[in-house]
Amino acid sequence: ANARPASSQFPVLALSAMAPMCSLGMTSLRTHMPSAQRSSRGRVAQRHSIVPGVAPHPIVDKLPPMLVSDKPGTWAYDTMSRRIREEILSRVFEDNQFPPEQLAALQALDQELQSAKDVPLRHVQNDGGPDLAAWKAAMSEYVDSSATWLTTPWLTAEFYFYRRILEAISYFETKEDPFQQQKDMGLTSAAVPIQALTSQLAGMSAGFKRASAEETVASLDLFVLTALWGNRMDLSLWPAGDDTSGSRASDSFSEALDAGAAQLLTSDVDAVVSELMAAKAAGGKRMDIVVDNAGFELLCDLCLADVLVETGAASKVVLQLKGHPTFVSDALAKDVLATCDFVEGLGGGSESVARRWRSHIENGAWEMKEVFYWCQPQPFWDMPEEVVSDLKSSAMVFVKGDANYRRLLGDCEWDLTTPFEKVAGYFPAPLCALRTLKAELGCGMPASEIQRASSSDENWLTNGRWGVVQHYKP
Repeated sequence: ANARPASSQFPVLALSAMAPMCSLGMTSLRTHMPSAQRSSRGRVAQRHSIVPGVAPHPIVDKLPPMLVSDKPGTWAYDTMSRRIREEILSRVFEDNQFPPEQLAALQALDQELQSAKDVPLRHVQNDGGPDLAAWKAAMSEYVDSSATWLTTPWLTAEFYFYRRILEAISYFETKEDPFQQQKDMGLTSAAVPIQALTSQLAGMSAGFKRASAEETVASLDLFVLTALWGNRMDLSLWPAGDDTSGSRASDSFSEALDAGAAQLLTSDVDAVVSELMAAKAAGGKRMDIVVDNAGFELLCDLCLADVLVETGAASKVVLQLKGHPTFVSDALAKDVLATCDFVEGLGGGSESVARRWRSHIENGAWEMKEVFYWCQPQPFWDMPEEVVSDLKSSAMVFVKGDANYRRLLGDCEWDLTTPFEKVAGYFPAPLCALRTLKAELGCGMPASEIQRASSSDENWLTNGRWGVVQHYKP
């Protein structure tokens, strides 16, 4: 591996992406597939280069302040003053072999982060990326005011950090994912729960077409919650025995999901499933999943996408994926394909599920879209028209994960009891936010639940053990 800067003292820490069942981190993969691969293994829609505008919240006149990283003792401060360098950038050095020029650029970035509170940010340099105009617009205010890594809003600085890694390693020339080793380990380390989940799904699948309305509701409810808790459930509760009947599989999943029920602070899952059943009654409608992490969490998202299609709720599922690697584990189209390959290699029921997923990709029941906008820090109410227009075609948009949720809230410090529909009331389509809490913000949570969580867990806002399912319909 490349030598780290001599002045750096990096602890030997396993990045969270290596343990996807309890992951608090985030991840991704390469952004370009050869045309032959696209045609033979599934269509990938054209990516978008977004130039954001500066837009006020369309509903709320006065926004709360954004989270910044200059307050010692906060998760934001620990992330930007320590974690991104000691736990994330250190792994980039360890896991890759870079030529001297790229290594020097990474070492320069490391030097900046050693003095994060004092070093002013600069614009992303011209590295051939199609997103340069977007980043110039996003960063101009902070560059012009000499804002530092810690005084720039946290979400902006964190996304910027990952974009600076790509600049340093000439990503848009090489297309080499600096987080590839961690993504590979994310799959292999979760082989047992992946096989358990996909085997159980195989056992349930035969009954989807002839299921009663009550059974379909139960299946949709189950897999929405599986997508929420996928990266933290105790999957050892799912037996891998010979009984793969629909009823036994449902019982097994339910046992696992019960472990997370106590940590669910607010749940609109009934309203979401009601919308899904209405779509099924109409013959199926388009659904979208704004995907978060690769690894086991992506596996759970693909299970949800499969169930949406197989139950008839969705005529098509659009997987909204990142346009380039970011947040370590965030998923690209190649991660979807790698997951299909991995599941197929497990054999048995898992193999049959993977083949069905591949069929969904080939026949258009699943569409993969890699979009640069999902890799940028703008709040979701500052969504470009081409993305708004696209999402308006969806009967339900599942927004996954903490970073996407932070953008949904503009990374602002809303009162935690502020109604979700007030904060997210700008969204252009029916929305289901599936979030495990990993940042010190939120909304739409009852005061009693806030009290329950905070009194029993001092790190409840950041440790990923607590979750929400929140729904908004325009």
